[in-house]
Amino acid sequence: MIAPVPDTWADDPVDRARRLADELLEPHAAAADDPARGVRREHTRALAEAGLLSVRIPEDEGGLGADARTDVEVTEVLAGACAATWFVVNQHRTPQMLARGEVAGLDPAHFTPGEAGPRYRAALSSAEEQAGLAIAHLRRPGPPAVRAEPDGTGWRLHGHADWCTGWGLVDHVMIAATAPGDRYLFTLVPAHEAAGLRAGSPLPLAVMGGTRTVALEIDGLVVRPDAVLGLADGPAYRELDAARTANPTAATTGLLRRVLRALAGLDRPGAAELAATLSERAEELRAEALALLIEVPLRDRTPERLALRGELGALTVRAANALVAARAGAAMLLDSPEQRWAREASFHLVQAQTPPVREAQFAALGRLPDRRRTGGSDPDRQR
Repeated sequence: MIAPVPDTWADDPVDRARRLADELLEPHAAAADDPARGVRREHTRALAEAGLLSVRIPEDEGGLGADARTDVEVTEVLAGACAATWFVVNQHRTPQMLARGEVAGLDPAHFTPGEAGPRYRAALSSAEEQAGLAIAHLRRPGPPAVRAEPDGTGWRLHGHADWCTGWGLVDHVMIAATAPGDRYLFTLVPAHEAAGLRAGSPLPLAVMGGTRTVALEIDGLVVRPDAVLGLADGPAYRELDAARTANPTAATTGLLRRVLRALAGLDRPGAAELAATLSERAEELRAEALALLIEVPLRDRTPERLALRGELGALTVRAANALVAARAGAAMLLDSPEQRWAREASFHLVQAQTPPVREAQFAALGRLPDRRRTGGSDPDRQR
């Protein structure tokens, strides 16, 4: 049963997110994770109609006009309630931004807006129309996975995009391709098969299998000028991407807080105490992450950002597995949230992972607890 979207909302976007999380997302989260059932378009539409895909977009363009902290907190709520639905709607952010003629953090001198921006700006800003992404291949080393060749006033695209989330749930897909002159072309095309564009079957994912994530085969896809969102200089874009991926994410802290809330409410000896211990560290890390995300320029304190991302990922995995241990055998049932949250915690390790991020994760995951503080014995000290 889908709750109706109210005609009026409380002013606080976080309250809107919590209400929809409680009424729509969390009750459907197990189904959204399941490839046979999956994310429901009615739910992504409900989030859009509540303004939750346009939190920072000005009100006169169909958004909520909220600040950066509110945006973070909305993301935390959605990702903690249903990771699959959050991940589908999260794809919308980048095409929405490019349609507004900008790439946050990129000097305008390194980005040339295209004709698709004015064409789609209003619909994407309000999320009346939603978009997905096929751009992860830009991070892959080696020859370009998707190439763009000039074709008259437009382009032709060739190649293979490994990841495109939301196929069949979104209206458009933004495809990135490497263009001559070490540039990246960003296009916006209808999210359905066409001449030169074919989608594979949904990928058999271990988590969030209902996100309708597919690979795209691109063979001579014609892109007209009015389907181009823009062209970015390759070196500048790669430098920006490295800075962005170093950041801890609100989605990770959202899952971590949800898991710890469940652990604290469990009627098991020691569960509440463990939750309190882990929550104290989680809130310390979250406060540090918020300060870096909101108050510090993107390219400053990168080593600290990487270390925080690594530590938050490791703590989320640890908390999720603590909850599995506390729930015991019941946590292994497929309809239990505990096993799903443990799988989601693993996803947060690999999303937008780069070699520096991996190194930070290794450091955090390999850091052993101090036995003298935890009460463990140390054989060397007993000799």
